[in-house]
Amino acid sequence: MSEETYEKKTYKLLITKGNDPDDQYGFYKERIDSQIDFSYIEYNTEDDDLTDDLFNEIDVIVLLFGLYHNNQELFDELIDKSKEFNVPILLIRFFGMEYILKELEEKADAVVGWNPHCIVDAIKTLVDGENWVKPCDVVEED
Repeated sequence: MSEETYEKKTYKLLITKGNDPDDQYGFYKERIDSQIDFSYIEYNTEDDDLTDDLFNEIDVIVLLFGLYHNNQELFDELIDKSKEFNVPILLIRFFGMEYILKELEEKADAVVGWNPHCIVDAIKTLVDGENWVKPCDVVEED
């Protein structure tokens, strides 16, 4: 396929934003915006109304684990909506930590760290339906 006939997909992401003392949202934006081969439209939980129409339109809900403790009700609502509207959840670990609450990990369709390539790979896999075995930034134990 030539470059002229190739149409780049634009992903529609709902990103958690809220009480964020460590600026996890800002750091996430820097990471994902650094990927020049990835196009997305952002919706977020502060600037957009969380209507049924929005959930019918988005491709992935991106939960930033660093915001969880200050925004638990919001996370619960997004998890419920993901089930209701069949929207996959991508959970991104707190920057600098590997720990994730098991209950959240079990509700997510994928969990990654802060490697921007891993974030993009996970989004593309969740939306495009390819088989994805594990996050690309996790080292297997011996």
